[in-house]
Amino acid sequence: MPFFASALTFDTLLAAVPFALLLFAGLGKLLQGLSDTGGSGIDLNRVFESFLPPHERGPGDPFVVAEQLLGRLASFGQSVTLVAVPAFLWFSTRAFASIRTALNEIFDVSLRPHPRHFLLAFLVGKLRDLTMVVMTIVLFLASTTISTALALAQAWSEQQAPAALAFLVTSFGRILAELVAFGFILALFLLLYRFGSPRRMRWKAALVASAFAAIAFEVARRLYAFYIAHVATMNQASTQLGLGAIILFVLWLYYSAFVFLLGGVVAETWELRRLQHSQRAVLG
Repeated sequence: MPFFASALTFDTLLAAVPFALLLFAGLGKLLQGLSDTGGSGIDLNRVFESFLPPHERGPGDPFVVAEQLLGRLASFGQSVTLVAVPAFLWFSTRAFASIRTALNEIFDVSLRPHPRHFLLAFLVGKLRDLTMVVMTIVLFLASTTISTALALAQAWSEQQAPAALAFLVTSFGRILAELVAFGFILALFLLLYRFGSPRRMRWKAALVASAFAAIAFEVARRLYAFYIAHVATMNQASTQLGLGAIILFVLWLYYSAFVFLLGGVVAETWELRRLQHSQRAVLG
């Protein structure tokens, strides 16, 4: 389990680097497009301020770092080359190949040589992994977008919140948004346990494993967010805290990979107990 968790963490980091480059490029072009629609004289900082809570610009402004980061994203998006696209496709599909290998070991799947040509089998496997990549990104970004919108809504007061985020300021809106975001994470794990391995796990067993992994993942995500918000930002000039945040991020990825593998063990154990009960019923 620790060996597979380390492998999954390494493959995830390799896929995360080109994905971050592509994400930055997309954000930069989007923000640049928003600036261009308002005319060539539009200041990007004014565009960025519309996404932030009302604040006073000055030495103590807590949103200076966010505005500078958005400005760098806008300029960096124009310089990203197409090298990130094939790199992301390769490393992301390799990450899912590692996930499939780990699940095959947990589910005790014995693979036989496929009768098709090895090149055709390779292309089919890559296409299957690419489909899983797209579905995973959609579910993960949906959950992240809802969580980000909820965090922005909580930064505003009920009177200052924009109309689009006014519902999230209410208590019912916050609870509903958190449940929906958790539902996307649950669906993500359910997708991986159900279709990540050639062996089709039963829906009930996959749902139990997904609930276990999603709850553990949510706990780790909240603890990491708490560290970034309350510990790492206490002294922004400290290099040690920034390095600690990076190390903690890698540990969080390792923890998530380990939790994912434990969820596979939960699903396999659930299936074995079901088979034992059915065999006892037949023998009885």
